[in-house]
Amino acid sequence: MAPSLWPGWAKAVVLALGCQQATAACAPRFSFENAELTDAALADIAKQDASSGALLGFGEDADSASASNKPSPSTPKCKVFPGDANWPSDKAWKTFNASLGGALIKTIPLAAPCYNNWPQVRDAAKCQQITENWNSPRLHIEDPTSAQFPIFQGRTCLPTDDPTQNCTLGGYASYSVAVTKVSQIQLALNFARNANIRLVVRNTGHDFADKSIGAGALSIWTHKLKDLEYYSNYQCKKYKGPAFKVGAGVVTEEVYAAAEKNGVVAVGGECRTVGIAGGFVAGGGHSPMSTLVGMGADQVLSMDVVLPNGRFVTATEDSNADLFWALRGGGGSTYGVVTSVVIAAYPKVPVTTMSFLYTTGPNVTADTFWASIGKYFSYFERFTNAGAYGYFLVVSIGPGEFLFNFMPFWGGNMTAPQLTTLVTPFLNDLANLGIAVTPNITVYPTFYQAFNGSWAPEQVGAPVGHAGSRLFPRENFVDPAKRNATVAAVRYAIEAGGVLVGYNIKAATNPKVNQDNAVNPAWRKSLGFFILGAGQLPNNATDAQIAANAKVMTTDWLKRWRDVSPGSGTYQSEADINEPDFQQSYYGSYYPKLYKLKQKYDPTGLFYAPTAVGSEDWYITGQIPYYPTQNGKLCRK
Repeated sequence: MAPSLWPGWAKAVVLALGCQQATAACAPRFSFENAELTDAALADIAKQDASSGALLGFGEDADSASASNKPSPSTPKCKVFPGDANWPSDKAWKTFNASLGGALIKTIPLAAPCYNNWPQVRDAAKCQQITENWNSPRLHIEDPTSAQFPIFQGRTCLPTDDPTQNCTLGGYASYSVAVTKVSQIQLALNFARNANIRLVVRNTGHDFADKSIGAGALSIWTHKLKDLEYYSNYQCKKYKGPAFKVGAGVVTEEVYAAAEKNGVVAVGGECRTVGIAGGFVAGGGHSPMSTLVGMGADQVLSMDVVLPNGRFVTATEDSNADLFWALRGGGGSTYGVVTSVVIAAYPKVPVTTMSFLYTTGPNVTADTFWASIGKYFSYFERFTNAGAYGYFLVVSIGPGEFLFNFMPFWGGNMTAPQLTTLVTPFLNDLANLGIAVTPNITVYPTFYQAFNGSWAPEQVGAPVGHAGSRLFPRENFVDPAKRNATVAAVRYAIEAGGVLVGYNIKAATNPKVNQDNAVNPAWRKSLGFFILGAGQLPNNATDAQIAANAKVMTTDWLKRWRDVSPGSGTYQSEADINEPDFQQSYYGSYYPKLYKLKQKYDPTGLFYAPTAVGSEDWYITGQIPYYPTQNGKLCRK
């Protein structure tokens, strides 16, 4: 029966939703979380249309002894793909959309208005607007499927001034659900699992590997879940103090603004548009506040999450404790869809920043420049022990010519005299090398003002952009021989054309919160996190050129970084998609436990993302070595 013939059907879903459910968390659920799908609603659907009921039904519980929820020899090897015989019919999609209350969006690529082969949206003025704003993350965030790093989408629909070219979906999802309530997430998970459709989860899409795209996928778009609540005196379990409950669509700058309004500070990213409750916490979350209070994942007090079987639960340290552990640092798109988190907040702090830059020149040779980098590295422990955070750039500006730029040195909870005292020995060392700098020191009364004064909105959308990274442990900076080896490895990559964006950072110990989580153990031992941008390529570079460039970065430049930091790892959200042994590099010694939990909570493999836990069990058809796009079918190995 078509949805239009039974108009009460979608309404029945809404009417059968439960009132506020009992929860193990100490903060009440948001109103959108109270709109929860029930067995009664699904039973009503099944009475009216048995096939729809089968497509939308819940999966088995994670602890079920039954093996029927696990892949069997008869399970299709690949996720169903558009054009396949088993791809859901138009009627099935319409039925699904009716259950969602009309929240299903059929994908139109963001740049489609630039192309004649999308006549329904072709618009020269709109194309010009998209072209002018393509590098702004805000443009992509407001689109349900667009990729901030289109290299992994396959570059199949970029802005163009030649409308006769062809625009295709490439790695974009086929459909998205514009989520405004939990029941829609539950229905989407159930539909994707039962119909064997690839699933992706997207808020902002801010991830170096574009984990939130996938050809032929159904995308859960959480961007509209913007609820944000402040608790001045939150008391739950062992925690007492200020806290925020944050919806899945809330980004860093929104949390920071709310914290400023309420006279506190929260832990968020350096980039403004990173989603706090999603990828930031799932990846671990490094922050300008990390040297004072720890990682972003450390701040989480409770989480509400829809599991792969479609059930909605709360995870805390004593309710679904294993899930709570894994969701804080164990990677996104793996164990469920987080709808909200409660995070700790702290009394506001002043911030003093220092910025300066210097280059090689007539009196500063290349060797002197790199000696200065070694001097800076030697202060990494001193600076982070004081709660400081360094954000800096090292880049080649010509043959044998280099630039260093503090962007800035960040003194959290420091006065100007305190910061000056801290950095003076380093400045003296620079002077002794013949490098004269004039620091620009700025005092901000609050973290939020310092954040706005220090960082401009980030840039995205480069068609050939690619990067990798490494966490460097304490001994790489305090041991002279290892420090020299680290400088040499960095120098090699920069001289070859790489760009270093560096962080002098550590994950502070914080007894106020629960730091027993799945954050990569390498973070707890590191004083430096270095991102390496690949060598420059023209925007029209071929796939073969991109692959060759990426191979050099992975197997040569970053290999040298791995060689001088054996046993360490990196930050999964800002890493090389081609990282060898990603299991160890991204998750460290926790990987076996995380993999076991993946099999417990997602035995059918509903959730997949590149380099996520369990992703080694799958492959994408048609990939080019070292240029892995998301344009093919997702298949089991």
